[in-house]
Amino acid sequence: MNIGITSLTGGALIYDASRWSADQAEQAFDTSHAHATELRGRGQVRYLCLTFAEAVLRQYQRGGLVARVSRDWYLWWGTEATRPFREFRLTAALHAQGLPVPCPLAARYLRSGLGYRASLITERIHNADTLADRLLAGRPIDWAAVGRLIARFHHQRLWHADLNAHNVLIDADDRLWLIDFDRGRLRPPAESWMRGNLDRLKRSLVKLGALALVESFSTRAWPQLLEAYDRAS
Repeated sequence: MNIGITSLTGGALIYDASRWSADQAEQAFDTSHAHATELRGRGQVRYLCLTFAEAVLRQYQRGGLVARVSRDWYLWWGTEATRPFREFRLTAALHAQGLPVPCPLAARYLRSGLGYRASLITERIHNADTLADRLLAGRPIDWAAVGRLIARFHHQRLWHADLNAHNVLIDADDRLWLIDFDRGRLRPPAESWMRGNLDRLKRSLVKLGALALVESFSTRAWPQLLEAYDRAS
């Protein structure tokens, strides 16, 4: 990947210069190019048909109590401290290591007063469902594969800030992917944050109804995930 950075009126753009030009990347943030919109997590994602790939456009949005004050505005601390620049660089680094993540294509911020608003474009994983989708649809889930997936990322020191069932994707070939690295970072290995990631995923599954939807979730499915994780770590 050849990372390029260019200034915009009131902001800046970071992009994969080996895939497209700065002008092409900037134009893609015009949401009129989107051919579909889907609710995911705290907000919407828009799907784009680019000349070289299908992509996903996501606007950064807050959740929780802070969203009542401002849903999409973040305090300015400098270009490299912005959420889109940090997520683009982290995702690009993970992709370069051969980890199953969507390829980052472009990210930008636009200044607004003492803060900024931002968006990110990544390549779309085709024919993929979220782990949450599979759970709610009653489809089979390879729990050991989920455990091995998380172990791969932890082995590379990746702490995921929001490891939940919506951020694990399973494609038509049953390959697993991890998405959404906003606020994530590389950390020195430690049992506390690694187990914290796993606990967060379990809480997400239980909140979705895993205890009722998956036979023996606590006594068989989740232990399978943990055993595979421990063996792969």
